[in-house]
Amino acid sequence: MANRDDFRALVIRTIAQRAGYRCSNQNCLRPTIGPDGGDDSASIGVAAHITAAAEGGPRYDPTMTSEERAAAENGIWLCQTCSRLVDADVISHSVDQLREWKTLAEMRAYLGIRGFAIVVSRSFQKLENKMPSLIAEMRDDINTNPFIREFVILSKKWSYNGDSNNPIFTYFFEDHDHLKPMLRVMQNYGAIIETTHNNIDRFEFTEDFVEYLQLPV
Repeated sequence: MANRDDFRALVIRTIAQRAGYRCSNQNCLRPTIGPDGGDDSASIGVAAHITAAAEGGPRYDPTMTSEERAAAENGIWLCQTCSRLVDADVISHSVDQLREWKTLAEMRAYLGIRGFAIVVSRSFQKLENKMPSLIAEMRDDINTNPFIREFVILSKKWSYNGDSNNPIFTYFFEDHDHLKPMLRVMQNYGAIIETTHNNIDRFEFTEDFVEYLQLPV
Protein backbone atom coordinates (compact mmCIF):
# COMPACT_ATOMS: atom_id res chain seq x y z
CA MET A 1 0.00 0.00 0.00
CA ALA A 2 1.33 3.47 -0.88
CA ASN A 3 2.13 6.04 1.81
CA ARG A 4 2.72 3.41 4.50
CA ASP A 5 5.69 3.84 6.79
CA ASP A 6 6.55 0.16 7.01
CA PHE A 7 9.47 -1.31 8.94
CA ARG A 8 12.58 -2.29 7.01
CA ALA A 9 13.92 -5.83 7.41
CA LEU A 10 16.73 -4.70 9.73
CA VAL A 11 14.24 -2.86 11.96
CA ILE A 12 11.98 -5.93 12.10
CA ARG A 13 14.90 -8.07 13.19
CA THR A 14 15.85 -5.56 15.87
CA ILE A 15 12.28 -5.46 17.26
CA ALA A 16 12.14 -9.27 17.37
CA GLN A 17 15.57 -9.72 18.92
CA ARG A 18 14.98 -7.12 21.65
CA ALA A 19 11.83 -9.01 22.66
CA GLY A 20 13.71 -12.32 22.68
CA TYR A 21 11.48 -13.56 19.84
CA ARG A 22 8.58 -13.87 22.30
CA CYS A 23 5.18 -12.23 22.01
CA SER A 24 5.26 -9.00 24.02
CA ASN A 25 1.66 -9.39 25.25
CA GLN A 26 2.29 -10.02 28.94
CA ASN A 27 -0.64 -12.45 29.03
CA CYS A 28 0.77 -14.45 26.11
CA LEU A 29 4.59 -14.45 25.96
CA ARG A 30 4.60 -17.41 23.57
CA PRO A 31 7.76 -18.15 21.57
CA THR A 32 7.37 -17.00 17.97
CA ILE A 33 10.07 -19.06 16.30
CA GLY A 34 11.00 -22.72 16.39
CA PRO A 35 11.23 -25.95 14.37
CA ASP A 36 8.60 -26.42 11.68
CA GLY A 37 8.25 -30.17 12.23
CA GLY A 38 10.76 -30.90 9.50
CA ASP A 39 14.29 -29.66 8.97
CA ASP A 40 13.45 -25.99 8.78
CA SER A 41 12.11 -23.33 11.17
CA ALA A 42 8.75 -21.58 11.39
CA SER A 43 7.89 -18.10 12.65
CA ILE A 44 4.58 -16.76 13.92
CA GLY A 45 5.99 -13.39 14.95
CA VAL A 46 4.91 -9.97 13.69
CA ALA A 47 6.55 -6.56 14.07
CA ALA A 48 3.40 -4.54 14.73
CA HIS A 49 3.16 -0.76 14.71
CA ILE A 50 2.34 0.85 18.05
CA THR A 51 1.04 3.89 16.20
CA ALA A 52 -0.25 3.08 12.72
CA ALA A 53 1.95 3.06 9.65
CA ALA A 54 -0.63 5.06 7.70
CA GLU A 55 -3.47 7.50 8.30
CA GLY A 56 -6.69 5.75 9.27
CA GLY A 57 -4.90 2.87 10.97
CA PRO A 58 -5.11 1.89 14.64
CA ARG A 59 -3.69 4.51 17.03
CA TYR A 60 -2.47 6.73 14.17
CA ASP A 61 -0.52 9.76 15.39
CA PRO A 62 -0.41 12.62 12.87
CA THR A 63 2.30 14.43 14.84
CA MET A 64 4.89 11.72 14.09
CA THR A 65 7.25 11.87 11.14
CA SER A 66 7.59 9.05 8.63
CA GLU A 67 10.97 8.19 10.12
CA GLU A 68 9.49 7.94 13.62
CA ARG A 69 6.64 5.69 12.44
CA ALA A 70 9.10 3.34 10.73
CA ALA A 71 11.57 3.25 13.64
CA ALA A 72 12.09 0.31 15.98
CA GLU A 73 10.85 2.45 18.87
CA ASN A 74 7.40 2.42 17.24
CA GLY A 75 7.35 -1.36 16.87
CA ILE A 76 6.27 -4.15 19.19
CA TRP A 77 6.90 -7.85 18.64
CA LEU A 78 3.72 -9.94 18.85
CA CYS A 79 2.47 -13.34 17.78
CA GLN A 80 0.05 -13.31 14.85
CA THR A 81 -2.98 -13.78 17.14
CA CYS A 82 -2.09 -10.87 19.42
CA SER A 83 -1.13 -8.62 16.50
CA ARG A 84 -4.67 -8.99 15.14
CA LEU A 85 -6.18 -8.52 18.58
CA VAL A 86 -4.48 -5.20 19.36
CA ASP A 87 -5.67 -3.68 16.08
CA ALA A 88 -9.20 -5.08 16.33
CA ASP A 89 -9.71 -3.90 19.92
CA VAL A 90 -8.05 -0.49 19.99
CA ILE A 91 -10.00 0.68 23.06
CA SER A 92 -8.32 -1.95 25.23
CA HIS A 93 -4.91 -1.59 23.59
CA SER A 94 -3.83 2.02 23.80
CA VAL A 95 -0.44 3.40 22.85
CA ASP A 96 0.51 3.50 26.55
CA GLN A 97 -0.54 -0.13 27.00
CA LEU A 98 1.53 -1.32 24.05
CA ARG A 99 4.54 0.71 25.14
CA GLU A 100 4.29 -0.88 28.59
CA TRP A 101 4.22 -4.34 27.00
CA LYS A 102 7.24 -3.45 24.87
CA THR A 103 9.21 -2.20 27.86
CA LEU A 104 8.38 -5.25 29.96
CA ALA A 105 9.15 -7.64 27.08
CA GLU A 106 12.58 -6.10 26.56
CA MET A 107 13.28 -6.09 30.30
CA ARG A 108 12.24 -9.76 30.46
CA ALA A 109 14.59 -10.64 27.57
CA TYR A 110 17.45 -8.60 29.07
CA LEU A 111 17.13 -10.34 32.43
CA GLY A 112 16.43 -13.74 30.92
CA ILE A 113 19.78 -14.04 29.15
CA ARG A 114 21.42 -13.12 32.46
CA GLY A 115 19.63 -15.83 34.42
CA PHE A 116 17.02 -13.63 36.07
CA ALA A 117 13.25 -13.26 35.71
CA ILE A 118 10.85 -10.34 35.86
CA VAL A 119 7.66 -10.60 37.89
CA VAL A 120 4.89 -8.01 37.45
CA SER A 121 2.49 -7.57 40.34
CA ARG A 122 -0.73 -5.60 40.05
CA SER A 123 -3.22 -4.58 42.69
CA PHE A 124 -6.59 -6.30 42.43
CA GLN A 125 -7.97 -3.53 44.63
CA LYS A 126 -7.09 -1.02 41.90
CA LEU A 127 -8.77 -3.32 39.40
CA GLU A 128 -11.91 -3.42 41.54
CA ASN A 129 -11.95 0.37 41.72
CA LYS A 130 -12.18 0.43 37.91
CA MET A 131 -15.21 -1.91 37.69
CA PRO A 132 -16.83 -2.31 41.14
CA SER A 133 -20.17 -3.70 39.93
CA LEU A 134 -18.66 -6.50 37.88
CA ILE A 135 -16.14 -7.49 40.55
CA ALA A 136 -18.88 -7.47 43.20
CA GLU A 137 -20.95 -9.90 41.11
CA MET A 138 -17.92 -12.13 40.61
CA ARG A 139 -17.21 -12.08 44.36
CA ASP A 140 -20.76 -13.17 45.13
CA ASP A 141 -20.49 -15.98 42.59
CA ILE A 142 -17.16 -17.28 43.91
CA ASN A 143 -18.27 -17.15 47.53
CA THR A 144 -21.45 -19.06 46.63
CA ASN A 145 -19.65 -21.58 44.39
CA PRO A 146 -16.00 -21.60 45.52
CA PHE A 147 -14.82 -24.37 43.18
CA ILE A 148 -16.11 -22.95 39.90
CA ARG A 149 -13.51 -21.10 37.85
CA GLU A 150 -14.89 -20.70 34.32
CA PHE A 151 -17.40 -18.20 32.96
CA VAL A 152 -18.89 -17.06 29.68
CA ILE A 153 -20.23 -13.69 28.56
CA LEU A 154 -23.54 -13.56 26.74
CA SER A 155 -26.52 -11.44 25.81
CA LYS A 156 -29.74 -12.25 27.63
CA LYS A 157 -31.27 -12.64 24.17
CA TRP A 158 -29.03 -15.62 23.39
CA SER A 159 -29.42 -19.24 24.39
CA TYR A 160 -26.43 -21.21 25.64
CA ASN A 161 -26.40 -24.94 26.27
CA GLY A 162 -23.56 -25.58 28.66
CA ASP A 163 -22.31 -28.81 30.17
CA SER A 164 -24.44 -29.73 33.19
CA ASN A 165 -21.50 -31.71 34.57
CA ASN A 166 -19.23 -28.67 34.38
CA PRO A 167 -21.14 -25.64 35.77
CA ILE A 168 -19.86 -22.17 34.92
CA PHE A 169 -20.74 -18.57 35.73
CA THR A 170 -22.42 -16.26 33.22
CA TYR A 171 -22.12 -12.49 32.91
CA PHE A 172 -24.37 -10.48 30.60
CA PHE A 173 -23.67 -7.53 28.32
CA GLU A 174 -26.94 -5.93 29.42
CA ASP A 175 -25.76 -5.83 33.05
CA HIS A 176 -22.32 -4.30 32.41
CA ASP A 177 -21.47 -1.59 29.90
CA HIS A 178 -18.16 -2.16 28.08
CA LEU A 179 -18.00 -5.76 29.33
CA LYS A 180 -15.48 -6.97 26.75
CA PRO A 181 -13.02 -4.10 27.29
CA MET A 182 -13.31 -4.60 31.05
CA LEU A 183 -12.40 -8.26 30.66
CA ARG A 184 -9.39 -7.27 28.58
CA VAL A 185 -8.20 -5.08 31.46
CA MET A 186 -8.78 -7.99 33.85
CA GLN A 187 -6.52 -10.12 31.66
CA ASN A 188 -3.84 -7.42 31.82
CA TYR A 189 -4.06 -7.57 35.63
CA GLY A 190 -3.70 -11.35 35.65
CA ALA A 191 -7.18 -11.84 37.09
CA ILE A 192 -8.56 -14.01 34.28
CA ILE A 193 -7.36 -16.10 31.34
CA GLU A 194 -9.23 -16.30 28.03
CA THR A 195 -10.26 -19.86 27.07
CA THR A 196 -12.64 -19.02 24.20
CA HIS A 197 -13.75 -21.88 21.96
CA ASN A 198 -16.71 -22.71 19.70
CA ASN A 199 -17.26 -18.96 19.11
CA ILE A 200 -18.28 -18.44 22.75
CA ASP A 201 -16.30 -15.89 24.78
CA ARG A 202 -15.11 -18.02 27.68
CA PHE A 203 -12.71 -17.19 30.50
CA GLU A 204 -11.22 -18.68 33.65
CA PHE A 205 -10.40 -16.98 36.96
CA THR A 206 -6.78 -17.24 38.12
CA GLU A 207 -6.23 -18.66 41.59
CA ASP A 208 -4.63 -15.42 42.78
CA PHE A 209 -7.78 -13.52 41.83
CA VAL A 210 -10.06 -16.12 43.43
CA GLU A 211 -8.12 -15.76 46.67
CA TYR A 212 -8.61 -12.00 46.47
CA LEU A 213 -12.36 -12.41 45.94
CA GLN A 214 -12.57 -14.68 48.96
CA LEU A 215 -10.97 -12.16 51.31
CA PRO A 216 -13.34 -10.56 53.85
CA VAL A 217 -14.72 -7.27 52.54
